[in-house]
Amino acid sequence: MQKYLIRPHHMLCLQFFEGKGYSDGFVDNMMKVKNLLEKENPMVDLVNGADMICEKCPHRCGNVCKNEDSVCVHDKRVYDQIIEEIGQQAHWSEITEKIHNNIINAGTMKETCGACQWSDICFKK
Repeated sequence: MQKYLIRPHHMLCLQFFEGKGYSDGFVDNMMKVKNLLEKENPMVDLVNGADMICEKCPHRCGNVCKNEDSVCVHDKRVYDQIIEEIGQQAHWSEITEKIHNNIINAGTMKETCGACQWSDICFKK
């Protein structure tokens, strides 16, 4: 059984992903992960540092992002709003529900996403 390791801010990013990203390899991998999560509804483990979405990211340096300080701020914002309710592991559908209830439908996207370079995509939806 495959282990699904996702860092907190990617849990939110996956809700709006539409095939844009840092490179073709990154986009293909993120789409593959998104499709698997939605199809299989697996247990997902929350991780710090690089996750399965980062596998093909050109910004990955070992187990961290070359923009790790900024990325950790995004992770913490999502973590603070949903992890207390779901814990360190949950089914993807439960994570999606908490993200919608606590961030998207609660109107806290701008505060949560901060200065994310991809936020225009999310706010259009």
